[in-house]
Amino acid sequence: NSSVFYHFQPLFSARDGHVVAYEALMRVNMPLLRSPETIMKLAHEENRLYDIEHLTLFKGTQTFERLVSCGKLSPDAKLFINSIANVSLTDADFADFRRQFAPMLKKMVIEITEEEETMPEVLAIKRRQLGGTAVFALDDYGSGYSNSNNLLLLAPHYIKVDIAIIRGIDTSPDKQQILRNMVAYAHPRSMKIVAEGVETAAELRTVVELGADLLQGYFLARPAIVPGAIAPEAVAIIQELQRR
Repeated sequence: NSSVFYHFQPLFSARDGHVVAYEALMRVNMPLLRSPETIMKLAHEENRLYDIEHLTLFKGTQTFERLVSCGKLSPDAKLFINSIANVSLTDADFADFRRQFAPMLKKMVIEITEEEETMPEVLAIKRRQLGGTAVFALDDYGSGYSNSNNLLLLAPHYIKVDIAIIRGIDTSPDKQQILRNMVAYAHPRSMKIVAEGVETAAELRTVVELGADLLQGYFLARPAIVPGAIAPEAVAIIQELQRR
């Protein structure tokens, strides 16, 4: 379906600024349906969420694989791919996916999005299908359905802190405490904290100082078909903080 395509946004290390992963982000090119949110709402109403799950997994992975093979994305990076919390592919479709993309499985991070409440039985299917390669990220933690129950249910490798907590965190002691608590929970359990939606130098400085592991946001690099390198100003801040 050429009217749906994918941009990629890098996730950078908070230690040295190198690219750790890319997140595949759906983009829509239809006259009346230009936003992914509208597509998701329509798919929900029309009972077509399965089609979105299938399209994202197959086309997002295919696009990423092609860009890596062309040398346009880092070959060592992981791929964060969005997966709807209560939708899983059939075993037949997943077997087809494995046949097409077997080498990619070890690079994939299944990012559980919170359009719907997570269902334990659906999560169990995703884990079984992925087998030993299962790596999960919990998206938008701190908002909507992404609550402590989902954190316990998913036991993710990555916790993506919601943009509402990151926004203005440099001037909010309460938000700083929330992130501090999340870091204290995650690190002893070998979970990594992703600060998403970092848009200012002050936010970047604060989340790095508080112990975030990965960084994502417009201040570092915008999503694009082929995203650019990390912004020089962001690298300078990361390097300065590491020298302390």
